[in-house]
This record gives sequence, structure tokens and C-alpha cells, in this order.
Amino acid sequence: MNIEMVPIQIIALKFDLEAAIRVLRQVGCVHIDTLVEVREISATPLSLDQQTLNKQEELGYLLARIKGLLDTLGRVETESTYPITEGYLTDARCGIETLLPQVQSLTSQREMLQSEFDSLPRYEATLRKLLPFTPASARDPANVTVGLLVDRIHMAVLDSVGKRILDMTSGRAEVVASDVDSSTRAMMIVFPGEYIGQIESLLGQEDVTRLRLPSELGEGPPDVVLEILHRRMASIPEEITRINNELSTLAGQWCNKLYAWRDAVSDELESTSILPRLGETEMTFVLVGWVPARDSDAVRSAILGSLRDTCVVQRLTMTPELMKRAPVVLQNPRPAQPFESLVTLLALPRYGHIDPTRLMAFFLPIFFGMILGDIGYGALLLAICLIVMRKLHKGVFRDVLVVLAMGSGWSIIFGMLYGEAFGTLGEHFGLHAVWFDRVNAENIAGLLGMTIAVGAVHLTLGLVLGIWEAIKDRSRSHLLERAGMLVGLISIFFLTGVLTNYLPRGLITPAIAGLILGIVLLGMPLGWLGVIMGPIEFIGLIGNLLSYLRIAAIGLASIYLAKVANDVAGMAGSLIVGTIIAVLIHALNLVLGAFSPTIHSLRLHYVEFFRKFFEGGGRPYQPFKQQLVPVKRVG
Repeated sequence: MNIEMVPIQIIALKFDLEAAIRVLRQVGCVHIDTLVEVREISATPLSLDQQTLNKQEELGYLLARIKGLLDTLGRVETESTYPITEGYLTDARCGIETLLPQVQSLTSQREMLQSEFDSLPRYEATLRKLLPFTPASARDPANVTVGLLVDRIHMAVLDSVGKRILDMTSGRAEVVASDVDSSTRAMMIVFPGEYIGQIESLLGQEDVTRLRLPSELGEGPPDVVLEILHRRMASIPEEITRINNELSTLAGQWCNKLYAWRDAVSDELESTSILPRLGETEMTFVLVGWVPARDSDAVRSAILGSLRDTCVVQRLTMTPELMKRAPVVLQNPRPAQPFESLVTLLALPRYGHIDPTRLMAFFLPIFFGMILGDIGYGALLLAICLIVMRKLHKGVFRDVLVVLAMGSGWSIIFGMLYGEAFGTLGEHFGLHAVWFDRVNAENIAGLLGMTIAVGAVHLTLGLVLGIWEAIKDRSRSHLLERAGMLVGLISIFFLTGVLTNYLPRGLITPAIAGLILGIVLLGMPLGWLGVIMGPIEFIGLIGNLLSYLRIAAIGLASIYLAKVANDVAGMAGSLIVGTIIAVLIHALNLVLGAFSPTIHSLRLHYVEFFRKFFEGGGRPYQPFKQQLVPVKRVG
């Protein structure tokens, strides 16, 4: 069900805006609405002054820097124990100015080292190709060695360059060339240092690529450079590790503060982010919000106690337009609370309309148990859920596990009624059906009839609730539609009972009349189009009813797969092989037994049941509150 919400309006002098925001944050239960969307209030949207805009910009920039540092330091977030003082913004700015240059310097060094480390293997491959044909003159300190690379399709350029260099140096240069790979050819030129200017000028005019090595590798013949390169490749990881250790040390010193500052700045920024929702007149601001009815007096007292005679707090009259905007807070008993996640997965119920959480909490585990209906699978699934739940304390995944655990409990109960434990394995230990033997083919017709009856009860409840909703909303079309479905559904069962001789023949005329009346009521909201759409909609209702046959069908698939596992294991001829086969098939059936009943039970609720009465589109309740409370600085 929904907690009762009341709309309130606060009007006060603009001078007291900051104080009013502070009180509302401390109270922490007022959902602030956007004024321009509330037609009952006449005011213009609040214009933010330059000081507020500057504050928002400053806080946003500070928050971005804090988040950037946290991402860089990469420490796993834990519950912060760092106290937030009243002057935390000054502390945060000073801390960021101290920490940021250190982190930037270290990360810049790390990026340069990593980039260098990634490039060195490419140089190593090229140098190894040049090593076999390196001339002895390359080791003469008076000579200069230059490497060139060119595509094979431009090899003529290398030949031309080599000849011109030999002519330029009067034959004192040595030129050797070799293929680096299938597409690239390399040339090594060794020449006296006195010609370096002329040769550099020549190479700059030609379409060739110089083999330029990082400055850290120095210059010299390939074997000398390779030795330096290997030493460099060995030292870079050590330098990166050193930098990472320094960053880890900084993270240990600063991350608690950073997380606390991040939360505090986010909280402060949120307090200014709601200002555009407010309205204003020449001298006052206007705020419209929602508060739980039980807290309305406390909110009124807190605001009036802070602002005294300079403000007006009044409760607005709940109009249909306002009711559409009322935020929703679901309130259910603890056993039903995990099902709230499944309901809101589809949509949040609208305020003032039926919350189907409790209905789902009752029916869904029973449907799950009817489908799986096995003591062994139910016990295993229940044990798995309980073990995993011990490691999770909250969240949607835990809610799903709780739902599975409830369904597993019902599976054990129905397993006793069906006489099933890992399929037919329980029969070897004297387990027999107390109520219904699904393995016996003679009982399939009865099983199908039972699931149809369950579906009829489920749909009838949904239609009754839908009629109640239509009456509350004064919706004639919904009332006729749902009443037509209900009358038609009841008539079908009377007609079926007469045709199967369970009911007296005298009821056939009322049954047919009720069926016709139901179809007519279904088509009435559509006018003349209802002549065609009425029967079509009624066929859809029959389809909804037949959809509940999946309860029997999926359950039969599970029991027969378990039976196959047991039978195949018995025919294996080897105890070990038979056991392995049985375990594998039963494991597959267990996985299917966890997912399939859950999915199909949800479908029966979302598609067949909820559509008969559920009104989605609710607005979540988001109270404006202070997440952190700064403490006073001591000393």
C-alpha cells in the first residue's frame, strides 16, 4: 500500500531562502516539486542570482577534481571515517591543491614510461634485423650511423640515396640494405662525422623514413643500442612499480578524506540544484512539496520555528491534478518487501491506486511451487539461496534471492503433495503422491483443469480489483470493459459446467446470455467499432486464461526430465557412469527449475493479472535531505 502524502506550500521572503533550504534539509522528508508543473500555484520560476550560479560552478568544478583524483588513485571505496567539519570546503580546496600536482606528476611519468615500454619491442625487432649486416666501421666513434626505412615499392629511392651518399663522401661511406619484413626494406649508412650536415640535408629532401630511436637509447651500432634497450626494458617495470607504490601511499593518506569531501560537496551541490524548482514573486519565494501525512505537523513546526513570522506554511487541497503528481512510497509487511523490487521493475504504482506487492507476495511463490513441485530441487535451491543471502545485505539481487527462497519452500510443500523428490527417485524410498501424481499420464487432464481453475481465480480477483479502481476513478470505459470480462469469464465456466454435465442443463440459457452480455459490455466503450473489437477482446481474455496452462506444462517438462535422468542412470550399466549422468541432468534441471518457474510466474502477473487493474506511472518519493552532518571544529 501507499503511504498517505499531503501537498504543502511554503511562502517566505527571499531573504530567508537559505535558512528555509537549511531547515528542509535537516527535516529530510519533504519531496520538492517543480512549481511550473503545478497549475494550482501562480508564480514565475525562481531566477538564480550570480552568487548562486558562481557557487554551483565552483562546487561542480571541485567535485569533478575530487572524482578525478579518486578515479586515478583507484582505491576501493570503504565506509569513510573522516569527520566533516563546518569548514570542510576550505579544507577540500587546500587538500586538492596539495595533492593534485603530486598525482599529476606521478601519473604523467607513468604514462610516459608505459608508452616507452610499449614502443621498445618494435625498435628491438628492427634492430635485430639490422644486426647481421652491420659493418665494422659502425663501431668507429668517428663515424655516424643512420638507418632508413622505405616501402618495397619505393626501393629505387634507397638505391638512389645510397649512390649519392657514396659520391658525396668520395667512397668513404658504407651502405648496406636488407629486408625488414615482406613490405619494408632497411638501409644502414655509415659515414665520417664531417659529412653529417650534407647528408642530413640530402635525406631531408628524399621520400624516406629515418629510423629514429628514443633518446634514452643513445646512438651507436645496433648491438650496442640493443644492449641499452634490453636494460631499459628491464628497468621500466621497476620504475612503474615505484610510481604505483607512491600512488598507493598517497591513496592511503588521502582517500578517506576524498570520499568524505566528495559526499559532502555532492550534498552541498544538491542543496542548490533544487532552486530552479521553486517559484518567486517580487519579494517572496514559493515552494510546493509533498510530505508524508504523519510528518506534516513536524515539518510545519520546524519551518515556522526557524523562520517565525516571515513565512506561511499551508496544506493544499488535494485535487485530481495534484494527485497525479503525488510521489509514491510503498509500505508493505516485511515478508512482502522483497516483491516491491519486482513490482517496480514493471512500473511504480500510481498514488492512490492499488499496490499489488502483497498480492504478488502471496501468489508468485505458490505458482513457483506448483511448477517446480519437487522436494529435492526445492531443498537444494533453498539451501543455495540461504547461503548466498548471508553474503548480501540489501539490493535487488538479494530481493530476488528471497523470492526464490520462498518459492523453494512452496516447491517442497507441493513436492510432498506430488510425491516427487528429484523426479521419481523418491519412489525408491517410499515417497508417494499425497494429492496428485503428475507422472501418471491419466492425471494430466486433471492437472490441466486444476491450473485453469487457478488461473480463473487469479483473473477474477484482478477483474474485481479493476472494477473497484474504475469506480474510484469514475472511468466508465474501464468499468464496462472489466465488468464485461468478469461476466463473460463467469459465463464461460457455467457453460463449460453444463456441457460437461457438472451443472444442470437449465443453466445453459443464462450462461449463453451472460456470455453475450459480457461481449456487449466489452465492446460498448468502442462504439460501433465494438461490434468487431468486443469478440476479439473476449478471445484475448480466453487466451489469458489458457496462458495459465504453462503452470502444468513447465512442471511436466521438469518432472519428465528428472525421470529421464533417473532412467538413463539406471540403464548405464556402471554405477559411476550412471551417477555422473544423473548428476549432470539433475543439475541442468535444477538450473531450469530456478529460472523457468520464476520467469513464467512473473509473466502471469505482469501480463495476465496486472493488466486487469494495475495503474503504473507513479513518481518515486525523493525527499530533500542532508546526507552528511558537519561537526563543529574543535579548537
